[in-house]
Amino acid sequence: MERHDPTLASTRVHVLDLFLRKALCLRFMFHLLRRLPSYDMDTSPDSTQVALPLNLH
Repeated sequence: MERHDPTLASTRVHVLDLFLRKALCLRFMFHLLRRLPSYDMDTSPDSTQVALPLNLH
């Protein structure tokens, strides 16, 4: 029969809490990255591709 270890239980809760906080933080950061610079990221590759041949000639 296993004994209930309060230290192990609190460690599990702490790790789960940290994991959930990290997941929420990453999700929030991903949401911000998708929302804020979306128009810049769409135009940046095109502008660099157009600018490079112009600079070479």
